[in-house]
Amino acid sequence: MGRDNQKRRTRKALVEAAGRLIAEGRRPSVAEVADAAEISRRTAYRYFPSAEQLSVEAALEATRQNMELSIEAGEIEEPVADRVARLVDALSQMTLENEALLRQMIRFTIDRDAIEPEVPPRPSRRLEYVERAVTPLQGALGQGELDRLTHALAVVIGIESTIVLRDICGLDSAEILRVQHWAARALVAAAGSGARAD
Repeated sequence: MGRDNQKRRTRKALVEAAGRLIAEGRRPSVAEVADAAEISRRTAYRYFPSAEQLSVEAALEATRQNMELSIEAGEIEEPVADRVARLVDALSQMTLENEALLRQMIRFTIDRDAIEPEVPPRPSRRLEYVERAVTPLQGALGQGELDRLTHALAVVIGIESTIVLRDICGLDSAEILRVQHWAARALVAAAGSGARAD
């Protein structure tokens, strides 16, 4: 887990450095971002082979604070289902507002191998959001069950889910959101049933 956290920090540091440079009106290269983040250029290129991909990631990273605030906006001791529902709403809104960028991100990473062993080619923002939303279930579910719920929720929300529901199923944005809510509720309920059965 410590190594995974370090990898997340490395990626986040690169993306944040790119965002700062872009905010200054620059179009930084991967090497310039690596220098600004005080991370080796070789490592930076493993995570982001092109400046274009890094710029897309920096633009999407700007949505992080709103996502986190949305997840945490409820009352203390509220049901996890409510936290997940807010996540679905917030991620749906972010996806609609940034669909072109998100599709571009998929294009950048679809054919890439793992950055290094156990580091997938895509960023972990969505997993981080889901993990935050289901945090109250720690202790109520075993770690395996919690991981399975986290991964299942990551499948039914976000850009890939939206692409399937729009491009393949032909749904409009409102119906896409309804399906994503239904799927997320079903997964949380199933996880809760499993915990009660134990």
